[in-house]
Order: sequence, then structure tokens, then C-alpha cells
Amino acid sequence: MTTSLMESIRGLRPEEFDALDDTAGAAGCHHRLRQRESDRRWRVRYAVRREAGRLLAAVPAYTRLGAGWPDPAYDPRRWGLPAGTVPDDLTSDRCLFVGGCADLRSALHLAPTPDSEQVLRGVLVRLAGTAAEADQCLAFPYVFGPARRLLAHACRDRAVWTRLGREARFAESGAPDREERAVSRVRGVLRRDRRLIAAAGVRTGVRGWADAGDDAADLIARHNTAKGSPDRPEFVELRHEQWALCEPVRVIVLTASAGTARGVLSALVRRRELELYEIGLTGQEGPDRIAVYLALLFHQPWAYARAHGLDSIRAGLSAEVPKKSRGAVLHDVYGGVLSAADTKRLADERP
Repeated sequence: MTTSLMESIRGLRPEEFDALDDTAGAAGCHHRLRQRESDRRWRVRYAVRREAGRLLAAVPAYTRLGAGWPDPAYDPRRWGLPAGTVPDDLTSDRCLFVGGCADLRSALHLAPTPDSEQVLRGVLVRLAGTAAEADQCLAFPYVFGPARRLLAHACRDRAVWTRLGREARFAESGAPDREERAVSRVRGVLRRDRRLIAAAGVRTGVRGWADAGDDAADLIARHNTAKGSPDRPEFVELRHEQWALCEPVRVIVLTASAGTARGVLSALVRRRELELYEIGLTGQEGPDRIAVYLALLFHQPWAYARAHGLDSIRAGLSAEVPKKSRGAVLHDVYGGVLSAADTKRLADERP
């Protein structure tokens, strides 16, 4: 087996690529990664491995074209790694990001085979050679637990790791008896939610992004700014329009209002999965606002999943406690770094 480097997956069939690894959901699909290839802030390469005509790996790797950090969430110095692990003067162009560079989720795009660890090691040795030529370290941003274990073994346990968060997922979201099968504590929380929502008289709806975009973008931008992440409606629109142009993804907007409280929640529909994306919420603090929040973040997504036969809901990395109390399962997401010195060492080793 040999590993080749490609600058685009244009020549790979979407169904062939997406069959490798779907752990990142919409963020890791062929069409989304093709969009990343057009982002001029990054140089993209894929380490591709085949055997007997079968695609075994197409691992994406990204180098920032410039020293700044377009998203501080991808700055390893902010990850909470052990002291001394990452140089204080580390710049983004000195990292080769393996797996992803955006969306806070990465996938390795590695076929699940008995020798997948060996395949991955061959891929990493090739990428390490590329990184070593530029005196870069290998960085592994926002990978899930199984990928972290494979990467750790492939790096001979020389990489350092930290947990960056936990993604909440609601399994069997569309099952009509989902609540009945939940533990009593979760059923009690959901019953209380419904009482609050009914008492507030929450009005709900579902719209496509094309119909709700202007109003939703304004609410989301204001909400993000109020939470300490300065945003503008045109930036919100750009993010969502990129998703709307992603062929297998449909962008919807859930709406809810009660009294002076009003909110929107954008979401991505792909295959049999619903991914909650961005929320915008306004109104005075109080029962109405809480009811709108609960309807948007939990009860409307479940109703949508049931109505459209969806199997699961991805609910993001934030607000772990309220999501877990309503039955979410939390999946650890990790960040890791292989130092520049160890990257050079890996490059010199045999796969």
C-alpha cells in the first residue's frame, strides 16, 4: 500500500468518500470538505490510501496561509494542554491540522477495517514528512474518542491530549415512545418542561432558511454578541448560506415566541440526522423566555425528528447539564498535539 497526497477530493465520488467515516456528521461530508478547499486562508491536502482499488483513507490536513488564528477555538495554546507542551509563540502556520480546521468536529475518513491502525500510521508518517519539511507540529483538533485512541497508538503515544468538550446527542429522537422508555428522572424533567411551555402559551413554527434568513440572522447575531461573541447579521447569513449550498444538507429554522420572548434555532438536516446549529433568543428574563428556550432547544427538534423519521439529534458542545438532564448522551471531544520534534521523529520512522 502507498499513500499519495492530493489537493482535492474532487475526483472521489461523494458516496465513496462519505462511506469511510461519518462520525463528524454534516461537518465531515464530501460536499462540506469541498467547500473548505475553496477557503483561501488554508492549504488543503488529503493523504489518500487505496488497496486493490478500494479506498481505505482520505485524511484531510490543513495548513494556515498566514500566522493568525481565524478561529481561536483552533489555537492549541487555548486548549488547556499541559504546561510546556505548546510553545508560547506558536502561530497557526506552524501547525498541520489533521482531520479538520472548522465546525468543532473532525473525522479521520478512515475505512473501518481490521488493519485501520496500520493504515492510519502509514498516513500519519506521510503527513509528518510534509509537516517536518516546514518545521510544523501535527495538531488533531476536535476528534472523538475512537479517533483519539487510533491517533494515540499511531503516534506511539507521543502526542499530548486534552478534552475540549462533550457533544450531546439524542439517540432514537424520532421514536414515538422515546419518552416512555427514558428513566424516571428524565421523564420528570420533560413533564415539567411541557407545563412551562403550555403555561406560557408558546407559539412554534418551522421555516426554510430562504424564508427566515433575514430575521433569523439578526436574532442570532444579537444573541451571540450579547453572550460575548461579537457577530453581525451578514456573517450569520454567510455561514448559513454556505450550508444551504452544501448539496446533501437542508437548513431549517425553528421559531418560537411567548409574550415578549422570541427565538429561532437553525438546524441542519442530513441523511437521518438533525444537527442543531445556532440559536437566537430575545426578550426579558422570566418564565416566557425560559419556555421559548426549552421549546426551541428540545421539544421542537424532537417533534421535527418524529415528523420526518429522523434517528438522532446532535445538540452541540455547550449547555451539557440541561441536555443531559433531558436524556442526551455526551461524547467526549479531544484536542491533541504532536510536537515539531516528535513529528520529525515520526516522519523518519517506517509505517
